[in-house]
This record gives sequence, structure tokens and C-alpha cells, in this order.
Amino acid sequence: MTVSAAIRRMLAAGLTIEQALVAAEAFEAEAAPQEPVLSKRQARNRRYYERLKSSEKRLNADDQDVSDAGAEPSSPEGSSPTDRAIEVFSDQASKAGLPVPRKVTADRRRKVEARIREHGEELWAEACRRMANSAFCRGENDRGWRADLDFLCQPKSFNGLIEGKYDDRPHRQSQAPPQKTAFQLHQEAFAKELDRTINGNDRYDDRPDNVVDLAATDYRYSGTPSPVRR
Repeated sequence: MTVSAAIRRMLAAGLTIEQALVAAEAFEAEAAPQEPVLSKRQARNRRYYERLKSSEKRLNADDQDVSDAGAEPSSPEGSSPTDRAIEVFSDQASKAGLPVPRKVTADRRRKVEARIREHGEELWAEACRRMANSAFCRGENDRGWRADLDFLCQPKSFNGLIEGKYDDRPHRQSQAPPQKTAFQLHQEAFAKELDRTINGNDRYDDRPDNVVDLAATDYRYSGTPSPVRR
């Protein structure tokens, strides 16, 4: 029976309106569902699960915020600056045999975006090229270490790349032996002639340095002569 039907019956039975309303309120209170009586353990478990559900909702909301924050408006070319930067890195890394990122997390996107915001896309591309052309970054070092996207995103590493810190050093050319002076050549020729005269040694005859041009040189000795031993 509805409340309105019960009130009509009570009025028809001669009750006043106030009496009928009091009776209707009592009727509604009895009809309302009663909360089950829980034990202390059940109440504690119920509070635990309610807190757990609340924590899950907050975590899901945080993940959604991070995803939304990482998303960037599309550029006229159809991709964001961060996406283009990752494509440039992946292309250079693939050519140089460096690790290509398979998963770009929200944390990686934020770091790439920070470097682009700080230096611009042009310097990002230059850093990628320098990294790919660096023997050290390609693994030619004592540890066999190779550069990757996380290395490039570090501010210190990025600055070192664009400043040439990891560029290959030019190989030093071996220095040519110093040219002998005319006086040294004269001494050598004199020693060879003396050896041939005294010892009959002709081992110098086939060598091209057996002939020395002494025309334009003054070979006078200005020091104290050595004593002659008898």
C-alpha cells in the first residue's frame, strides 16, 4: 500500500490530518531498509576496501593526467615536435647501430620535450648526428658502452654532444725525421771515405748518399783541436 492510499484510509476512518501524517511517517520509517549490523572485523574490512578503491581511483586519475600532459597538439605537418625529434633520433641510431627506442614512455617524452624547448629541433638533429658519427658513442670504448635516447636526453650529455666533446679526434701524423744539416752529411761522407781508404771497405759504393754537395758550405772548425795521439 502506498503512503497516499494509507492517508486516505485514515482520513476516511475519522482521523485528523495531523494524526494521519504522523501515522504515515511511522509507516515510512518501518518500510525503509535497515543497515545491516556489522561486527568490528567486518566494519574494519569494509573501511579497508573503501580506502583501497579510493586509492585506485586516484591512481587512475593521475595516469590520465600524465597521458593528457604528454599529448601535444598536432603540427601542420601532422606530428608534434617531440614525435619528430624521436623519429630523427631513431633514424640516426638505426644507421649507426645504436639502440632504437621500442617504447617511448611519458617520462621519456617529457625529457625529449624539455631538450627541444631548451635548444630547438635544429640543435637536436645536430646532437643526433654527432652522436651517430662518434666512435665513442657507437661503442668503441673500453667498456663497449653505446649511447641511447636516455643518454641524449640528459642535459650534460646533450651539451657535450653539441659542443663536440664526443667528436672523433684526428689521428696524429707521424713526424718526419729531422733533416740532416750539410755539416752532418759531410761528416758521414768523410767517415765513409776514411773507412774505404783504410779498411778497403766498398760497402758504401752502391748507396745514393755517397755523393755530398759541399760547394756552398763553410766547414772550418772554430773550436780547440783535439790532441793527436801517437
